[in-house]
Amino acid sequence: MKTKFYLFALVLAFASCKSTKVDKNTVVSESETVIVGQFKILNKEKDITKNSKIYFDENKSGAISYKLDESGLMAMKVPKGSHFIKLIYTPYGSANLPIGYANISVPEHSKVYYIGKIEIQTDGNLAKKFQGAIYDRSPRWEMEKKLSIKVESDSEKVKNFYENQFGNTTKFVESLLTIEK
Repeated sequence: MKTKFYLFALVLAFASCKSTKVDKNTVVSESETVIVGQFKILNKEKDITKNSKIYFDENKSGAISYKLDESGLMAMKVPKGSHFIKLIYTPYGSANLPIGYANISVPEHSKVYYIGKIEIQTDGNLAKKFQGAIYDRSPRWEMEKKLSIKVESDSEKVKNFYENQFGNTTKFVESLLTIEK
């Protein structure tokens, strides 16, 4: 019985996560917009970006996630408004970030927001087991880590990637990821 419960909980957890990759057939509603950027995840100078996932806004109702390839380039749709990175998952472990530590603001529909060239250093801060999101209210909040995150503006490469994939039909706006100090 206990095994069935854990299996059900696991299925429910994965069902609540949604990947929002953008392709040529993607319809962006009036309440959504598109973000693009490039991630590089390092662990002791080793690039571990390939097959890593970035979880935005993870909360009790689910998460918006994006699975990265070796290039780290991403294009995804998100609801308009403010968002935060909550969880970094890699094949080598995961790390929770405090709510409000790494933030983006994308207030308008019909624009493509460039969030930056983002390098995340995980050195020694990856939990070996996938821990899921831990919230500031949780007694385990101390497990959250303020990872070293660098954000640069290198929009031409990402803009070219986006335009080659989807055409030049929307306004490209820079709205870089901000890091709380």
